Amino acid sequence: MRDSVVFYRSFFEAIKDFPPDQFMASVKAIMEYGLDEKEPETAGIEKAIFLLVKPQIDANNKRYQNGTKGGRPKSKEEPKYNQTVTKQKPTDNQTSTETEPKEKDKEKVKDNVKDKKTYTCAFETLWDAYPRKKEKAMAYKQYLARLNNGFSEDELMTAVKRYAEECKKNNTELRYIKQGATFLGPSTPFVDYLGDDYKPENLGAKGKASKFSNFQGRKYDIDSLESGLLRANAVRRT
Repeated sequence: MRDSVVFYRSFFEAIKDFPPDQFMASVKAIMEYGLDEKEPETAGIEKAIFLLVKPQIDANNKRYQNGTKGGRPKSKEEPKYNQTVTKQKPTDNQTSTETEPKEKDKEKVKDNVKDKKTYTCAFETLWDAYPRKKEKAMAYKQYLARLNNGFSEDELMTAVKRYAEECKKNNTELRYIKQGATFLGPSTPFVDYLGDDYKPENLGAKGKASKFSNFQGRKYDIDSLESGLLRANAVRRT
């Protein structure tokens, strides 16, 4: 049991767009766990937010508990007088110089920090199935928003699997595959891949729908068609 809890900006950013009731439920779930280690009893959106922030709260509580035990033991104080050994001072002539990290290495560090963001297990499974791995954090934000709109995890997973199968079947180029944040975005393009009447779309080489995609292939006798047209024209003239 604690008297305070750290409420990070990332917590607020994740829930600030929720309706008032869900916003309050999410804040309550975070505070009750941070102060009293009480987990939410419901399975709503507040449970998803709780699972998202739980690792950070656990880490903070562990540091707090270690602090109450006195922290690290103090090192023994060295004698101030009558030293028999003289400490060697660092020389000015250094034999090696440490180089600063390159810009590319700095970017890698930033990417690693971003990848440490915590996601739900359901979203991780969905992301593994999605055919284009880019802007994962943005896709997760849209994923939570669609859950908040009333779509279920199973529905979103079904839409992603069908979309992935369609892209694979039609050999869709990567640049023509929607990013996850777009596919799960407010315009809900994923809805086209839901329902029992769904049929995979026949796409062209570049991944765009062909205007003949709804027609089945047929064999025609060109000579017979030409003769029929000539007879039809002759009837009109008489």
